[in-house]
Order: sequence, then structure tokens, then C-alpha cells
Amino acid sequence: MNLKNKVALVTGASRGIGKATAIALAKEGYSVVINYKNNAQEAREVLNLCNSYSQGNIVVQADISKEAAVINLFRTIKKTHPTLHVLVNNAGIFDEQDGTTNTRAFENIFRHNFLSHIIVIKHALRTMKRGKIINISSVHGKSGYGRPENAAYSSQKAALENYTVNLAKQLAPKILVNAVAPGRTVTSMWGKLNSHQQKKLGEAHLIKRMIKPEEIANAVIFLATNDAVCGEILSVDGGYMLGKIS
Repeated sequence: MNLKNKVALVTGASRGIGKATAIALAKEGYSVVINYKNNAQEAREVLNLCNSYSQGNIVVQADISKEAAVINLFRTIKKTHPTLHVLVNNAGIFDEQDGTTNTRAFENIFRHNFLSHIIVIKHALRTMKRGKIINISSVHGKSGYGRPENAAYSSQKAALENYTVNLAKQLAPKILVNAVAPGRTVTSMWGKLNSHQQKKLGEAHLIKRMIKPEEIANAVIFLATNDAVCGEILSVDGGYMLGKIS
């Protein structure tokens, strides 16, 4: 798909993978809708960076776990962009109280990381005629991976991957749905890591380093531009899963 004169929505685009993805799409000529929940200053900084590469970029605040906010999000988008071509579902949280039996954590994570994606997709499909939907998953969503202390997070990512495949079956060939499953990526979800901490966490990968948000963004660009990939979960994990098998 030709990226020029196209419009992309990236949720959770004020930092981390979302930020890198928004900038990468702008570099390809996209008009990018930069969604954020809380940090307006960081979102404006992303907007300024995107404006260096493309036109028609906008910032829209919305807590996408709330359907009323998503409705307002798309109302705002339609004022300048009547059609959406690519949706990147990236926004998400991590709950420090996660565990195998903490139902509150399960409800919190599923609401913000899974149901929120479905709400956004529901309203995006009212404007998308042809295009791509790309969900950001995790290697923790793979069967047998994750840890008991992040059981809700892992379960949600597994649900997202199953949903991605089923949605792909329904929407192809006009809209192609895929997901990217990152390994350990340098984002704020890990907190502020020094070089030693990054090196230690990166040892879990065969590449012996953590993954950069820009490398995940490159995978998103690949899925946005390739018209032959449908219903796939693209792992960008530095060999993490291979290391677990050996």
C-alpha cells in the first residue's frame, strides 16, 4: 500500500513504542494522529517531530478504555481526516499488583490493554474502507511464556493474539490485520534503566541486548506496507523464544 497521503492513528503515542511508531509513519509520509492519555507535553513533542517529516499530523487526548472518549477521539479525527488507513493499537498499562489470583489486576489490565483495543477497532471500522490494523502484543502472549507474577498481562496478550487472527479472517481482503510481539524493549514500562540494567535484561535475548522502540516501529512499517501478510503475529524478540527452547 502506498503510504503517501494516508492517515494513521497510533494509540499511546506519546512515548516508547508508540512514539517511535508515530515518527516512523511520519517519515513514510503519513499524516499521523497521535493519541495520548495523560502527558500532553510529551505528545506535543512527538507532534513536532512528526511535523518535520509529514503534514496533517494532529494530537488527540483520549482514555481509550472509555468508549465515550473513543467516540470523541474519532469525532476529532474526522474534522481533518475523513478516512483512516492504518490503526496501530499500542496503548497499554502494566499493573504492579498483577498475579495469578488478583482479579482486580485482571480486570484492570484486560480493560486497558484488550477491551480498549476492541473499542478503538469498533469505531475505526466505521471510517476504514481499506487498510491495516496492527496490534502491539508481546512475547509473553505466546503459549508457555510469561511468569506467574504477570499472569494477567500474559493472558491479555494471548487473548489479543487470538483476537487478531480471528479479526483478520473477518476483515480480509480489504483490511489486513496483524500484530507485532516485541521482546524486552527499552520503554518506560521497565522504569528508568541504566546501562547495566539494560545489559542484564538483554541477556535473555540471543542478540544479547534489549530491543529499541525504533526496531519495533520498523516492524510496524513492514506490516503497514506489505499487502501479502494477513493474520500473522510477527515476533521481534531478539531470539528470546529460541533461547527458551534450547
